[in-house]
Amino acid sequence: MDRVERRQVIVIGGGLSGLYAALQLKEAGKSVCVLEARDRVGGLTLSPHSPVLGRRVDLGGQWVSQQHRRIYALIQRYQVPLVRQFATGERVCIQEDQVFRGPMGTIPGMNAQDWQSYGQAFETLYKVFDDLPANPWEGELAARLDRMTYDSWVREILPPGMARNALLRLPGAYYGVLPEEVSALELIQKLRGCGGPRFMSDVETGGMSEHMWGSQLVSEGMAGDLQGDVFLQAAARRVDWSTAGVAVQTDAGRFEAERVIFACAPAMIQQVGFAPALPAARRLLHQRFPNGRNTKAVAVYDRPFWRDKGLNGHVISTSGALTAALDISGADPDRGVMIALFSGKAALRVDPLDVPARRQMVLGVLAQALGAEALAPQEFHLQVWADEDWSGGASSPFLVPGQLTQYGESLRAPTGPFHWAGTHMATEYRGYMEGALAAGEAAARQILETPKA
Repeated sequence: MDRVERRQVIVIGGGLSGLYAALQLKEAGKSVCVLEARDRVGGLTLSPHSPVLGRRVDLGGQWVSQQHRRIYALIQRYQVPLVRQFATGERVCIQEDQVFRGPMGTIPGMNAQDWQSYGQAFETLYKVFDDLPANPWEGELAARLDRMTYDSWVREILPPGMARNALLRLPGAYYGVLPEEVSALELIQKLRGCGGPRFMSDVETGGMSEHMWGSQLVSEGMAGDLQGDVFLQAAARRVDWSTAGVAVQTDAGRFEAERVIFACAPAMIQQVGFAPALPAARRLLHQRFPNGRNTKAVAVYDRPFWRDKGLNGHVISTSGALTAALDISGADPDRGVMIALFSGKAALRVDPLDVPARRQMVLGVLAQALGAEALAPQEFHLQVWADEDWSGGASSPFLVPGQLTQYGESLRAPTGPFHWAGTHMATEYRGYMEGALAAGEAAARQILETPKA
């Protein structure tokens, strides 16, 4: 194409992180543009319209807490509908072919001995939070934890049983990764930076206390405020760079700038050609920074029938049937709306299937937990994020063993004119929408605070 656009800063990736970085820079007086490979903004937030509900539903991120101050401010700025998470009634736990029910805050079906072991393991986990330094890659404890997988660490502190299975859920539940894939240090420091699993799973005031109807509206609002500086279907194919500046060749033309923010997964950066090549250390880091798996379904029913049975719609599994399901209908619903998450191990059961079989499996798990009525929704949506060309998988790439202690110091440092954003680059709320915004803000600040050469 003949188009040539010139800006001071190019942002590659039109999700929350990239758009927020661009907005921060534009409001500070920088000329900026956002290049997005898809035909939409929003990244790992996706909110299709529901004909039955007459509003948008979410197939990506949607939960927030008031402690997530950046995303909360944007929700208010763009007037995105926000609903308290419904939690009245009992939750369900699936263990193989058995279904248990019990109060929130417990794992139904767990006996007293397992529950005690689980509580002790949590205390051990929180003690490690306290023992790790501010830079979690420093010190003897970090070196030991980075040499092992999270699976190995859990097996070290817990005997076989339901308590061990429950603790092994955490990597899949929050980051879409198998416990045997991820460094123990990497997983533990991510959990710490998000407030710990107690906060993350809290439906009262914590990380799951409120959810949006249409989280993609946040990105669409920011794109509107950027007033024509967002270019869709503009996949970056080649980056030429030198001390004189950067030129990005895309499907929508050539874009030139002084600096570039990559607000996309390392797996996506690996698909871009660089001339000259990125330094070897950065290339090797990207190779060791893969995505997990995350699949999400939304099922709409004529009413929340599970509430008639004293259930609140919150479902977990300690055997991998699913990661979690939640009732997002609201306190006074005119329909029943369930979401079901399949990440990590659970996603491996769903993702390889064809579309009809995926639907059958998802609804079958909901029926096992809630009753046969779950087999016949009025409407059904499903998103397999590992199938997305421009996502690479789950929302937060993870480091394999041995990498955080090797690259921790340089992980977020600029490489020449290149800066790094995306929720995987956040030091707080990593993997959350809030983490995406925090990382975008940090990358923008690096540029604003760096003297011009």
